Amino acid sequence: MIILDQTGLTIETLTDIVTTLNAGLQTIYGASINLDPNSPDGQLVALIAQAKEDVEELLAQVYASMDPDQAIGVVLDQRCAINGVVRHAGTYTQQTVTVTVTQALTLPGLDTAPTAPFTVADTAGNQYQLAAAYAFTGAGSVDLVFQAADLGAVNSAPNTITSIVSVTLGVSAVNNAAGPGTTGTDEESDSALRIRRANSVSLPSRGYLQGLLGALQDVDGVTQAEVFENNTSTSSGGIAAHSIWCIVAGGVAADVANAIYVKRNAGCGMVGSTTVVIEQVDGSNFTVAFDRPTPETLWIELTVAAITGTIDPEYIRAQILENFASYRINQTADASAVVAFVKGIVPNASVSGEGVSANGSSWAATLAPTGVNYQFTLTSANLIINGEAY
Repeated sequence: MIILDQTGLTIETLTDIVTTLNAGLQTIYGASINLDPNSPDGQLVALIAQAKEDVEELLAQVYASMDPDQAIGVVLDQRCAINGVVRHAGTYTQQTVTVTVTQALTLPGLDTAPTAPFTVADTAGNQYQLAAAYAFTGAGSVDLVFQAADLGAVNSAPNTITSIVSVTLGVSAVNNAAGPGTTGTDEESDSALRIRRANSVSLPSRGYLQGLLGALQDVDGVTQAEVFENNTSTSSGGIAAHSIWCIVAGGVAADVANAIYVKRNAGCGMVGSTTVVIEQVDGSNFTVAFDRPTPETLWIELTVAAITGTIDPEYIRAQILENFASYRINQTADASAVVAFVKGIVPNASVSGEGVSANGSSWAATLAPTGVNYQFTLTSANLIINGEAY
Protein backbone atom coordinates (compact mmCIF):
# COMPACT_ATOMS: atom_id res chain seq x y z
CA MET A 1 0.00 0.00 0.00
CA ILE A 2 1.25 3.49 -0.86
CA ILE A 3 1.05 5.86 2.12
CA LEU A 4 1.38 9.66 2.02
CA ASP A 5 1.22 11.19 5.48
CA GLN A 6 3.06 13.66 7.71
CA THR A 7 6.21 11.53 7.51
CA GLY A 8 6.30 11.63 3.72
CA LEU A 9 5.66 9.13 0.94
CA THR A 10 6.10 5.42 1.62
CA ILE A 11 6.03 2.93 -1.26
CA GLU A 12 5.96 -0.85 -1.31
CA THR A 13 8.87 -3.15 -1.99
CA LEU A 14 8.71 -5.68 -4.81
CA THR A 15 8.40 -8.46 -2.24
CA ASP A 16 5.44 -6.74 -0.58
CA ILE A 17 3.68 -6.33 -3.92
CA VAL A 18 4.20 -10.00 -4.86
CA THR A 19 2.91 -11.10 -1.44
CA THR A 20 -0.24 -8.98 -1.80
CA LEU A 21 -0.96 -10.26 -5.32
CA ASN A 22 -0.39 -13.88 -4.29
CA ALA A 23 -2.76 -13.49 -1.34
CA GLY A 24 -5.44 -12.03 -3.59
CA LEU A 25 -5.14 -14.84 -6.16
CA GLN A 26 -5.25 -17.49 -3.44
CA THR A 27 -8.42 -15.88 -2.07
CA ILE A 28 -10.04 -16.13 -5.52
CA TYR A 29 -8.72 -19.48 -6.76
CA GLY A 30 -7.87 -21.24 -3.53
CA ALA A 31 -4.69 -22.07 -1.68
CA SER A 32 -3.83 -24.82 -4.15
CA ILE A 33 -3.04 -22.42 -6.99
CA ASN A 34 0.58 -22.78 -8.11
CA LEU A 35 2.32 -19.39 -7.70
CA ASP A 36 5.91 -20.62 -7.72
CA PRO A 37 8.23 -18.14 -9.48
CA ASN A 38 8.81 -20.55 -12.38
CA SER A 39 5.11 -21.31 -12.91
CA PRO A 40 3.03 -19.47 -15.54
CA ASP A 41 0.88 -17.80 -12.88
CA GLY A 42 3.94 -16.96 -10.80
CA GLN A 43 5.63 -15.32 -13.79
CA LEU A 44 2.49 -13.32 -14.54
CA VAL A 45 2.44 -12.12 -10.93
CA ALA A 46 6.09 -11.11 -11.25
CA LEU A 47 5.37 -9.05 -14.38
CA ILE A 48 2.44 -7.26 -12.77
CA ALA A 49 4.42 -6.67 -9.57
CA GLN A 50 7.38 -5.21 -11.48
CA ALA A 51 5.10 -2.86 -13.41
CA LYS A 52 3.48 -1.71 -10.16
CA GLU A 53 6.87 -1.18 -8.53
CA ASP A 54 8.05 0.90 -11.50
CA VAL A 55 5.00 3.16 -11.21
CA GLU A 56 5.50 3.57 -7.45
CA GLU A 57 9.19 4.41 -7.90
CA LEU A 58 8.22 7.03 -10.48
CA LEU A 59 5.79 8.54 -7.97
CA ALA A 60 8.57 8.54 -5.36
CA GLN A 61 10.88 10.39 -7.75
CA VAL A 62 8.21 12.98 -8.53
CA TYR A 63 7.58 13.44 -4.81
CA ALA A 64 11.32 13.74 -4.07
CA SER A 65 11.75 16.30 -6.87
CA MET A 66 9.68 18.72 -4.81
CA ASP A 67 12.72 18.99 -2.54
CA PRO A 68 15.49 21.08 -4.18
CA ASP A 69 18.06 19.00 -2.29
CA GLN A 70 16.88 15.90 -4.17
CA ALA A 71 15.68 17.27 -7.51
CA ILE A 72 17.82 16.79 -10.60
CA GLY A 73 18.21 18.39 -14.03
CA VAL A 74 15.53 20.72 -15.34
CA VAL A 75 13.31 20.05 -12.30
CA LEU A 76 16.14 21.29 -10.06
CA ASP A 77 16.31 24.42 -12.26
CA GLN A 78 12.61 24.99 -11.61
CA ARG A 79 12.98 24.56 -7.86
CA CYS A 80 15.98 26.90 -7.70
CA ALA A 81 14.09 29.54 -9.67
CA ILE A 82 11.80 29.89 -6.65
CA ASN A 83 14.81 31.28 -4.77
CA GLY A 84 15.88 33.40 -7.73
CA VAL A 85 18.90 31.16 -8.41
CA VAL A 86 19.74 30.26 -12.01
CA ARG A 87 22.16 27.55 -13.08
CA HIS A 88 25.48 28.90 -14.39
CA ALA A 89 25.69 28.06 -18.09
CA GLY A 90 28.80 26.51 -19.60
CA THR A 91 31.04 28.12 -22.19
CA TYR A 92 32.81 26.82 -25.29
CA THR A 93 36.52 26.27 -25.79
CA GLN A 94 38.10 28.52 -28.43
CA GLN A 95 41.01 27.07 -30.40
CA THR A 96 43.23 28.58 -33.09
CA VAL A 97 43.78 26.17 -35.99
CA THR A 98 45.98 26.70 -39.04
CA VAL A 99 44.05 25.86 -42.22
CA THR A 100 46.03 25.21 -45.41
CA VAL A 101 44.33 25.39 -48.83
CA THR A 102 45.48 24.86 -52.40
CA GLN A 103 42.99 27.15 -54.14
CA ALA A 104 40.54 29.99 -53.60
CA LEU A 105 37.51 28.92 -51.61
CA THR A 106 35.14 29.98 -48.84
CA LEU A 107 34.72 27.99 -45.66
CA PRO A 108 31.34 28.31 -43.88
CA GLY A 109 31.35 29.27 -40.21
CA LEU A 110 28.91 29.21 -37.35
CA ASP A 111 27.88 32.74 -38.31
CA THR A 112 26.75 31.81 -41.83
CA ALA A 113 25.99 28.09 -41.53
CA PRO A 114 25.23 27.31 -37.87
CA THR A 115 24.02 23.79 -38.70
CA ALA A 116 26.83 22.90 -41.11
CA PRO A 117 30.03 24.86 -40.36
CA PHE A 118 33.46 23.72 -41.51
CA THR A 119 34.50 21.19 -38.86
CA VAL A 120 37.81 19.62 -37.80
CA ALA A 121 38.74 17.16 -35.06
CA ASP A 122 41.64 16.11 -32.88
CA THR A 123 43.02 12.60 -32.49
CA ALA A 124 40.70 11.96 -29.53
CA GLY A 125 37.60 12.77 -31.58
CA ASN A 126 36.88 16.23 -30.14
CA GLN A 127 35.31 18.31 -32.90
CA TYR A 128 35.84 22.04 -33.52
CA GLN A 129 33.70 24.26 -35.74
CA LEU A 130 34.84 27.36 -37.60
CA ALA A 131 33.59 30.37 -35.67
CA ALA A 132 33.30 32.78 -38.61
CA ALA A 133 33.21 32.13 -42.34
CA TYR A 134 36.45 32.85 -44.15
CA ALA A 135 37.18 33.41 -47.87
CA PHE A 136 40.60 32.33 -49.18
CA THR A 137 41.73 34.29 -52.25
CA GLY A 138 44.27 31.63 -53.23
CA ALA A 139 46.56 28.92 -51.95
CA GLY A 140 48.09 29.47 -48.53
CA SER A 141 47.71 28.99 -44.78
CA VAL A 142 45.69 31.10 -42.34
CA ASP A 143 45.17 30.86 -38.57
CA LEU A 144 41.41 30.72 -37.89
CA VAL A 145 39.41 30.57 -34.67
CA PHE A 146 37.40 27.40 -34.10
CA GLN A 147 34.89 26.67 -31.37
CA ALA A 148 34.50 23.27 -29.72
CA ALA A 149 31.32 21.49 -30.75
CA ASP A 150 30.74 20.35 -27.18
CA LEU A 151 30.07 22.69 -24.30
CA GLY A 152 32.58 22.76 -21.45
CA ALA A 153 36.29 22.27 -20.90
CA VAL A 154 37.64 20.61 -24.05
CA ASN A 155 41.43 20.39 -24.18
CA SER A 156 43.44 19.37 -27.24
CA ALA A 157 47.20 19.09 -27.04
CA PRO A 158 49.25 20.99 -29.64
CA ASN A 159 49.51 19.37 -33.07
CA THR A 160 46.57 17.00 -32.49
CA ILE A 161 43.81 18.78 -34.43
CA THR A 162 44.71 17.29 -37.78
CA SER A 163 41.52 15.61 -39.02
CA ILE A 164 39.19 17.31 -41.50
CA VAL A 165 35.61 16.30 -40.68
CA SER A 166 34.01 18.54 -43.32
CA VAL A 167 35.97 17.25 -46.29
CA THR A 168 36.24 20.20 -48.69
CA LEU A 169 37.91 20.34 -52.09
CA GLY A 170 40.98 22.55 -51.78
CA VAL A 171 41.56 22.13 -48.04
CA SER A 172 44.77 20.11 -47.75
CA ALA A 173 45.63 20.23 -44.05
CA VAL A 174 44.70 21.56 -40.62
CA ASN A 175 46.76 21.76 -37.43
CA ASN A 176 46.86 23.50 -34.07
CA ALA A 177 50.33 24.71 -33.18
CA ALA A 178 49.30 25.49 -29.61
CA GLY A 179 46.71 24.54 -27.01
CA PRO A 180 43.33 26.23 -26.53
CA GLY A 181 43.23 30.01 -26.58
CA THR A 182 40.25 29.99 -24.23
CA THR A 183 39.20 26.88 -22.35
CA GLY A 184 35.47 26.50 -21.92
CA THR A 185 33.76 25.89 -18.60
CA ASP A 186 31.34 23.10 -17.81
CA GLU A 187 27.74 23.85 -17.02
CA GLU A 188 27.17 24.09 -13.28
CA SER A 189 26.55 20.61 -11.90
CA ASP A 190 23.45 19.63 -9.96
CA SER A 191 25.45 19.28 -6.74
CA ALA A 192 27.09 22.71 -7.10
CA LEU A 193 23.72 24.30 -7.90
CA ARG A 194 22.17 22.69 -4.80
CA ILE A 195 24.92 24.12 -2.60
CA ARG A 196 24.53 27.60 -4.10
CA ARG A 197 20.76 27.47 -3.66
CA ALA A 198 21.21 26.42 -0.03
CA ASN A 199 23.49 29.41 0.50
CA SER A 200 20.98 31.69 -1.20
CA VAL A 201 18.28 31.11 1.40
CA SER A 202 20.30 33.23 3.83
CA LEU A 203 20.32 36.19 1.41
CA PRO A 204 17.61 38.09 3.34
CA SER A 205 19.85 38.18 6.43
CA ARG A 206 22.08 41.18 7.18
CA GLY A 207 25.45 41.14 8.91
CA TYR A 208 25.64 37.37 8.58
CA LEU A 209 28.68 35.75 6.99
CA GLN A 210 26.68 33.12 5.08
CA GLY A 211 24.30 35.80 3.85
CA LEU A 212 27.19 37.75 2.32
CA LEU A 213 28.71 34.61 0.83
CA GLY A 214 25.35 33.62 -0.66
CA ALA A 215 24.90 37.07 -2.17
CA LEU A 216 28.35 36.98 -3.78
CA GLN A 217 27.83 33.50 -5.19
CA ASP A 218 24.56 34.65 -6.70
CA VAL A 219 26.14 37.56 -8.61
CA ASP A 220 25.95 36.94 -12.34
CA GLY A 221 29.30 35.73 -13.68
CA VAL A 222 30.83 34.87 -10.30
CA THR A 223 32.44 31.44 -10.42
CA GLN A 224 33.94 31.34 -6.91
CA ALA A 225 33.75 33.42 -3.76
CA GLU A 226 35.24 33.24 -0.28
CA VAL A 227 34.63 35.50 2.70
CA PHE A 228 37.06 35.63 5.64
CA GLU A 229 36.15 37.47 8.83
CA ASN A 230 38.20 38.82 11.73
CA ASN A 231 35.85 39.65 14.58
CA THR A 232 38.65 40.18 17.11
CA SER A 233 40.18 43.47 18.24
CA THR A 234 43.60 42.76 16.70
CA SER A 235 44.80 42.20 13.16
CA SER A 236 44.95 38.55 12.14
CA GLY A 237 45.81 36.70 8.94
CA GLY A 238 46.17 39.89 6.96
CA ILE A 239 42.71 41.08 8.03
CA ALA A 240 42.37 44.17 10.19
CA ALA A 241 40.36 44.02 13.40
CA HIS A 242 36.58 43.85 12.93
CA SER A 243 36.95 43.51 9.16
CA ILE A 244 36.12 41.14 6.33
CA TRP A 245 38.09 40.03 3.29
CA CYS A 246 36.02 39.07 0.26
CA ILE A 247 37.83 37.25 -2.55
CA VAL A 248 35.73 36.87 -5.66
CA ALA A 249 36.45 35.30 -9.05
CA GLY A 250 34.36 36.49 -11.99
CA GLY A 251 31.49 38.93 -12.11
CA VAL A 252 31.43 42.64 -12.85
CA ALA A 253 33.24 44.61 -10.11
CA ALA A 254 30.29 46.95 -9.61
CA ASP A 255 27.88 44.04 -9.10
CA VAL A 256 30.24 42.37 -6.63
CA ALA A 257 30.70 45.61 -4.72
CA ASN A 258 26.96 46.18 -4.53
CA ALA A 259 26.43 42.71 -3.03
CA ILE A 260 29.06 43.44 -0.38
CA TYR A 261 27.57 46.87 0.35
CA VAL A 262 24.10 45.43 0.89
CA LYS A 263 25.20 42.54 3.13
CA ARG A 264 28.10 43.87 5.20
CA ASN A 265 27.69 44.86 8.84
CA ALA A 266 27.49 48.54 9.65
CA GLY A 267 30.94 49.76 10.64
CA CYS A 268 32.64 46.62 9.33
CA GLY A 269 36.00 47.24 7.67
CA MET A 270 37.00 45.68 4.37
CA VAL A 271 40.27 44.38 2.94
CA GLY A 272 41.10 44.38 -0.76
CA SER A 273 42.95 46.10 -3.59
CA THR A 274 39.88 46.32 -5.86
CA THR A 275 37.74 49.29 -4.86
CA VAL A 276 34.39 50.49 -6.14
CA VAL A 277 32.66 53.72 -5.11
CA ILE A 278 28.92 53.34 -4.47
CA GLU A 279 26.59 56.29 -4.19
CA GLN A 280 24.39 55.96 -1.11
CA VAL A 281 20.77 57.01 -0.73
CA ASP A 282 21.77 60.34 0.83
CA GLY A 283 24.07 61.14 -2.10
CA SER A 284 27.31 60.45 -0.24
CA ASN A 285 29.90 58.01 -1.58
CA PHE A 286 30.94 54.77 0.07
CA THR A 287 33.99 52.76 -1.03
CA VAL A 288 33.74 48.98 -1.12
CA ALA A 289 36.95 46.94 -1.17
CA PHE A 290 37.51 43.32 -2.15
CA ASP A 291 40.11 41.19 -3.95
CA ARG A 292 40.31 39.01 -6.99
CA PRO A 293 42.09 35.66 -6.48
CA THR A 294 45.82 35.71 -7.22
CA PRO A 295 46.85 32.86 -9.56
CA GLU A 296 49.67 30.71 -8.21
CA THR A 297 51.50 28.19 -10.39
CA LEU A 298 51.25 24.60 -9.25
CA TRP A 299 53.47 21.71 -10.31
CA ILE A 300 52.33 18.09 -10.16
CA GLU A 301 54.63 15.13 -10.68
CA LEU A 302 53.85 11.42 -10.84
CA THR A 303 54.95 8.21 -12.48
CA VAL A 304 52.40 5.84 -13.96
CA ALA A 305 52.90 2.27 -15.13
CA ALA A 306 50.58 -0.49 -16.25
CA ILE A 307 49.88 -3.23 -13.72
CA THR A 308 48.39 -5.34 -16.51
CA GLY A 309 48.01 -4.60 -20.19
CA THR A 310 48.83 -1.06 -21.32
CA ILE A 311 47.96 2.50 -20.32
CA ASP A 312 47.95 5.77 -22.21
CA PRO A 313 49.89 8.48 -20.33
CA GLU A 314 48.55 11.14 -22.69
CA TYR A 315 44.98 10.25 -21.81
CA ILE A 316 45.88 10.50 -18.13
CA ARG A 317 47.55 13.87 -18.77
CA ALA A 318 44.48 15.24 -20.55
CA GLN A 319 42.14 14.07 -17.80
CA ILE A 320 44.30 15.54 -15.01
CA LEU A 321 44.46 18.87 -16.83
CA GLU A 322 40.70 18.87 -17.33
CA ASN A 323 39.94 18.15 -13.68
CA PHE A 324 42.80 19.88 -11.83
CA ALA A 325 43.52 22.89 -14.06
CA SER A 326 42.04 25.28 -11.52
CA TYR A 327 41.69 24.78 -7.78
CA ARG A 328 39.29 26.63 -5.53
CA ILE A 329 40.41 29.82 -3.83
CA ASN A 330 42.67 28.92 -0.87
CA GLN A 331 42.39 25.20 -1.69
CA THR A 332 45.32 23.02 -0.62
CA ALA A 333 46.84 20.86 -3.36
CA ASP A 334 46.92 17.20 -2.37
CA ALA A 335 48.99 14.71 -4.36
CA SER A 336 46.97 11.79 -3.02
CA ALA A 337 43.82 13.30 -4.59
CA VAL A 338 45.53 13.14 -7.98
CA VAL A 339 46.54 9.52 -7.36
CA ALA A 340 42.98 8.61 -6.38
CA PHE A 341 41.67 10.33 -9.52
CA VAL A 342 44.10 8.47 -11.79
CA LYS A 343 43.23 5.13 -10.18
CA GLY A 344 39.56 5.95 -10.68
CA ILE A 345 39.87 6.52 -14.44
CA VAL A 346 42.61 3.92 -15.09
CA PRO A 347 42.24 1.09 -12.54
CA ASN A 348 45.14 -0.90 -14.00
CA ALA A 349 47.60 1.99 -13.47
CA SER A 350 50.28 1.89 -10.79
CA VAL A 351 51.04 5.41 -9.53
CA SER A 352 54.23 6.32 -7.68
CA GLY A 353 56.54 9.25 -7.02
CA GLU A 354 53.61 11.65 -6.72
CA GLY A 355 54.15 15.15 -5.39
CA VAL A 356 53.04 18.77 -5.62
CA SER A 357 55.29 21.80 -5.77
CA ALA A 358 55.23 25.58 -6.06
CA ASN A 359 58.56 25.77 -7.91
CA GLY A 360 59.06 22.47 -9.71
CA SER A 361 62.00 21.47 -7.55
CA SER A 362 60.80 21.06 -3.95
CA TRP A 363 58.09 18.41 -3.74
CA ALA A 364 55.63 17.54 -0.99
CA ALA A 365 52.52 15.43 -0.40
CA THR A 366 50.38 18.53 0.20
CA LEU A 367 50.88 22.20 -0.50
CA ALA A 368 48.92 25.17 0.81
CA PRO A 369 48.68 28.33 -1.32
CA THR A 370 50.78 31.34 -0.33
CA GLY A 371 47.75 33.10 1.15
CA VAL A 372 43.99 32.77 1.47
CA ASN A 373 43.58 34.95 -1.62
CA TYR A 374 45.70 32.67 -3.81
CA GLN A 375 44.40 30.05 -6.22
CA PHE A 376 46.48 27.23 -7.69
CA THR A 377 46.49 26.82 -11.48
CA LEU A 378 47.97 23.91 -13.41
CA THR A 379 49.19 23.96 -17.01
CA SER A 380 50.45 21.18 -19.23
CA ALA A 381 53.99 22.50 -18.92
CA ASN A 382 53.85 22.04 -15.16
CA LEU A 383 52.39 18.53 -15.19
CA ILE A 384 55.21 16.00 -15.15
CA ILE A 385 54.24 12.42 -15.96
CA ASN A 386 56.99 9.83 -16.19
CA GLY A 387 59.55 12.63 -16.14
CA GLU A 388 58.06 14.53 -19.09
CA ALA A 389 56.31 17.89 -19.27
CA TYR A 390 55.40 20.01 -22.30
